[in-house]
Amino acid sequence: MRTGTKQFLALGFTALLLASTSCGAGTANLDRKPSTSLTEDEKHRLYAAALAASESPVDSEIFKQVCRQIEIFDATGKPNDRYLQFVSVHVDWATTAQTDAFRSQINTPEKARQYINQRLAG
Repeated sequence: MRTGTKQFLALGFTALLLASTSCGAGTANLDRKPSTSLTEDEKHRLYAAALAASESPVDSEIFKQVCRQIEIFDATGKPNDRYLQFVSVHVDWATTAQTDAFRSQINTPEKARQYINQRLAG
């Protein structure tokens, strides 16, 4: 497994562990696309971008907003019953060769935030 993939997975697992114990700090109600209009691939891309958007993703509001939008966090910013299953599938999604090109598109926090804003803007 390549170093970039290992780092990406480590970040995801760290986010999983920290988010499961973190307390949500806001309940911003975004006027965004409902998640039902997002494909599974789009949800995983948004989650990956949310992880890449900050040095400390679970502490960032954008991470919590994305997780609420893709319906893996509840309205208070805490992981719900779908979170662990989603992250488990996300690890498999993130290790496919097709995700390399996407990760290069969101390889800075600025690019990741821009991707999120473009995809979720109503």
